[in-house]
Amino acid sequence: MRTRLAAVAVAMALVLAACAGGGSNGDGPAGDIDPNGELKAAFSLPPMPLDPHRATSDVAQFTYASLVYDRLTQIEPGPEVKPLLAESWEFAEDGLSVDFLVREGATFSDGAAVDAEAVKLSLDRAVFDPESTVAFRFPMIESIEVVDPMTVRITTNRPASDLPYLLAATSASIVSPNALNNPDLDVKPVGSGPYVLTELTLGESATFERRDDYWNPDGALAKTINIVGIADNNARLNALRSGQVDFILTNAAQADEVKNLGPDYQVFSYPPGAAYSLFLNYEVPPLDNVEVRRALNHAINREAITSNLLNGYCEPLNQPLPSGVAGHVEDPPYDYEYDPDLARTMLADAGYPDGFSLKLLASAGLSPQDAIAVALQDQFKEIGVTLEIDQKDPAQAPALYGEGDYGAFVQTRVAGATPLLTLLSNFSTSRVFLGQTPQEFKDALSGATDPNLPPEEYESLLQDASAIANEQAFDGFICANQSLLATTKRIIGYDEMGVGYYTNVYDFRKVGVLSDS
Repeated sequence: MRTRLAAVAVAMALVLAACAGGGSNGDGPAGDIDPNGELKAAFSLPPMPLDPHRATSDVAQFTYASLVYDRLTQIEPGPEVKPLLAESWEFAEDGLSVDFLVREGATFSDGAAVDAEAVKLSLDRAVFDPESTVAFRFPMIESIEVVDPMTVRITTNRPASDLPYLLAATSASIVSPNALNNPDLDVKPVGSGPYVLTELTLGESATFERRDDYWNPDGALAKTINIVGIADNNARLNALRSGQVDFILTNAAQADEVKNLGPDYQVFSYPPGAAYSLFLNYEVPPLDNVEVRRALNHAINREAITSNLLNGYCEPLNQPLPSGVAGHVEDPPYDYEYDPDLARTMLADAGYPDGFSLKLLASAGLSPQDAIAVALQDQFKEIGVTLEIDQKDPAQAPALYGEGDYGAFVQTRVAGATPLLTLLSNFSTSRVFLGQTPQEFKDALSGATDPNLPPEEYESLLQDASAIANEQAFDGFICANQSLLATTKRIIGYDEMGVGYYTNVYDFRKVGVLSDS
């Protein structure tokens, strides 16, 4: 297998601290993987419709859709971009197109062959179909063409060093050409992945069975995967304790409790990547005033939120990228220290001496976001700002915010496999950032997409962008959280999920169950 990447692609990987983790007794799992093992997992979000190009949230859908759908690339530990359906890829000299060589022998679960034409049809649907909900992920793609039966060329409107990373997301899933127009694709997905969906109760649970004819015999460790959606942290923990599941998503709010479960359990944390933030809708006055946004940042007591709600496991932030990541600014223009007196003065100077009211969207039952919303409500009250909290279904809340009717939204700023992708995905798409960014910010990110850029220039451009995001108070910055999980000692591979390095979703292809013997 050969991967032809510009050298800068490797240099663009996140600079990450070593993962903290291990079992409660300090010992990792030992034994043989059970080829017939059943993985029982609890995730914070239940399964949603699985059409990958019509997702309400492709990030939330990943844990489920990634089992049935291959993409051209995948993210491996590091994180690094690696081949999946594409055996290799090569940038043009000007960086404005990429040729992907599709692997021979891969098939869809309906028996159709994976070839360049099938790849083109799916990506056309994701990028250009008017009904696509994921097209915003690919604003740089100009065209997709078949070069030969096993080669696809993607042409872009700018140098696109980030493209191989973007194509690893389920928004770029390759669907069988026979199923693209199926009216039931939401509930009967047809992909070339290692699993097929055998049971689905939307809003509750999903069960997947391993394909015997998958092109990579080592591409799926568990024979059966059952995922149940449980939004409440304590309920997920109780499901683990009772033996209902062997694997749970957890978070900083209950990290200490989880780590004290005992020797039959293990806890693992990926490095800080994603961030809890207060999304600010610039299109809703007075948030169109940068001084107001800065005032709100000075009203946020990050240390209190981290210590009281998150057990100290969330790194306070005053900018989009956490420390240790390329592009983080050690001395940003504004420190945003907690100072409610200064915040009140800034609001008065901006023309709001009596404060104002703001409609705040929060995800019902999704912890700790729901608790953070209440904490912010109390903190903002000190400066005369009233947050009117409106709780909605967690699966629907991101799309509702994108409609523009809310002034703010307590949510996770999802990280990307590179810091460039983190900044692009969070602040260059109207679905998750409601407002206009300065031209200088756009220019910095545009310059950083050049696949021929030296690493030091790449990092300098990201620092310029981060400084602008800080100075303009793009968000109410809160803290960078770790992707935390807890499992029984029967589970292995939990530390091999590349997506875990930057977001709280899981690639269960990597996870197996140990045999009892």
